Amino acid sequence: MSEQAATYGSLRTPASDSLTVATVNVNGIRAAAKVRNENNHGILPWLEDTPADVVLLQEVRADQDQAHKALGPALDAGWHLELAPAAAKGRAGVGILSRRELSDVRVGFSEKGHAGAEEFDDAGRFLSAAVDTSFGPVRVASLYLPSGSVGSEKQDEKYRFLDSFSEYLHDYATEAESGTELEMVVGGDWNICHSRADLKNWRANRAKSGFLPDERAFLDNLVGTYPHSATQIGDELDFGAKGNPGGVPGHFFGAVDYQPSEAATKRLHDGAAQYPKWFDVHRRICPEESGPYSWWTWRGQAFNNDAGWRIDLQIATSELAQRGISAANAAVDKAATVEERWSDHSPVLIEYAAS
Repeated sequence: MSEQAATYGSLRTPASDSLTVATVNVNGIRAAAKVRNENNHGILPWLEDTPADVVLLQEVRADQDQAHKALGPALDAGWHLELAPAAAKGRAGVGILSRRELSDVRVGFSEKGHAGAEEFDDAGRFLSAAVDTSFGPVRVASLYLPSGSVGSEKQDEKYRFLDSFSEYLHDYATEAESGTELEMVVGGDWNICHSRADLKNWRANRAKSGFLPDERAFLDNLVGTYPHSATQIGDELDFGAKGNPGGVPGHFFGAVDYQPSEAATKRLHDGAAQYPKWFDVHRRICPEESGPYSWWTWRGQAFNNDAGWRIDLQIATSELAQRGISAANAAVDKAATVEERWSDHSPVLIEYAAS
């Protein structure tokens, strides 16, 4: 596999019959669409130039009218927009931009009846739609997983979301295998670094939301431990000389009033997936690479020093993931300079091959 299969920069020119998906947390679509300086005209020129057929948006933080106004030139140019704003104004919100018409649009993930899922129906956290491709229809989904915050209700919310969402993903993949649901890619801000390769300063963040043992165990259970033969949670490096300050899976470090559900108990019992039904496509393409990161705090020199987090992921069901692995064409479209950033996240693009 080429060392350039997944890195910072631009994709190779995708094949005309493939599907290229981008995901990006825009940190407010109205702000992202603004002209900031002579070298940074925001997301709109990026949409003109991107090879993506579908762009999954998170943290839109706008209602329908505001989002359509901000993205007006792109919509006039032929992009189609579906949006799931949060009921709480100015917060969260997810969207899907597509050069192709979208159908069977679903807001939230409560349609399969999993306990607790209805809490997030109007939270602006999950939106999916079907899109036609040369290899048949597939489902694309935009996810904004709660960020959490240790020692607050936000961490409880995150653990509750993981419980409901894990059940939804398990059942969806089973139905995709049987043909009763479409193959799907869930792209978005997952707000979890799975392994040490996903976080520049991992040691100092072991007790911070985004790299807690129970969060990482959720991804172990979903996508397995590839490229490692076993989980890194609790291994010699993770444990260190004094133990992991975030504890071990099952402690649910940082929670306030959260009580583990049956889904959480089952996840802990099952452990890391030996035969996963979902796949972290970027990591499958580039198993040995540190990063490439997709989020850097605005503070200090994090961006210039590449002290980032790989939290913007595209996780796909088996057949669609294999198309991404086959294309081996993925990149993080990192801005050349701090001044050219229109979000604190960078777009993550992956091509899914027709054959």
